[in-house]
Amino acid sequence: MSNEEGIKLSTERIILIVVSFLLVITVAYIAITSLAMKPTTGTLPGAATPVPVEEAQALQPTEEPTEQPAAGPDVTPTPRRLELPPTPTPFHVASEDDVRAILDLSNPDHFDYFEDTEAWFDYQSENATYRFEEGQLFGIDHQPDERYVHWSYTNRRSDNVYAEVTITNGDCIGKDSVGFIIRAQEDRAPSGYALEVACDGSWRFRRHRAPKSAEELEDWTLNAAIKTGPGVSNRLGLWGYQGRFVLFVNGYQVGEHYDSDYPFNFGFFAVYVRASLTFDLTATFDDFAYWRIPYIPIP
Repeated sequence: MSNEEGIKLSTERIILIVVSFLLVITVAYIAITSLAMKPTTGTLPGAATPVPVEEAQALQPTEEPTEQPAAGPDVTPTPRRLELPPTPTPFHVASEDDVRAILDLSNPDHFDYFEDTEAWFDYQSENATYRFEEGQLFGIDHQPDERYVHWSYTNRRSDNVYAEVTITNGDCIGKDSVGFIIRAQEDRAPSGYALEVACDGSWRFRRHRAPKSAEELEDWTLNAAIKTGPGVSNRLGLWGYQGRFVLFVNGYQVGEHYDSDYPFNFGFFAVYVRASLTFDLTATFDDFAYWRIPYIPIP
């Protein structure tokens, strides 16, 4: 072998060795890269996580869940409140022509269940007796009399007002009656404007102004809205705005009167039982309420 052949052979070996070395390096690089991309723990994407048999049995539900978590925003709990007693009047205005349409009948300015024994005047005399019994005011008119009225009045007063009270008859007959007064004067007894309802289902409207006798502004008139006989209850309502008075029984308007010369534009409230035929006539009073009438512009 000549020197030229030996040099050529050596050159070819060197090239082969270099190529082989580069190939080894390339294979090694690919292997190392693959190992680096493979996670050491967990599972490959899309594969389920293996769970030991014992742990899998422990995870199995034994019964259906009883409560589901609430979805969406947090639910505000309903506040707990004391239950208030119903308002004294169950009536609702059915027509815009009713004068009471401007009032909120479900929210009186004052209501009284006759549980406050200091709110009404109680007494006993040869003419009349008024006392509190079981959350009601109990009245007795001892002597039948057409002229005099013996009342009990409250410590509340107002001027332009709509007021109601429930009155239950005793053992009455005929013109034995019960009454409800607004604008009563403390230093004059009796005084004020009175809606009076008789046992026979009639009503009248009177103006009391002592020492004069009561004036009949509207005389006895029968009305089907009034319940008749002993033991029945009627709810009397009196609207008084300046000289205009509108009269209600059991939610129904039974009459109206305009007094151009009204002597009282403010005062107290009063109730009474008035015997016409029956000795020791009784009646009970309950659920008193009133609403102040707002200013009414003149049309």
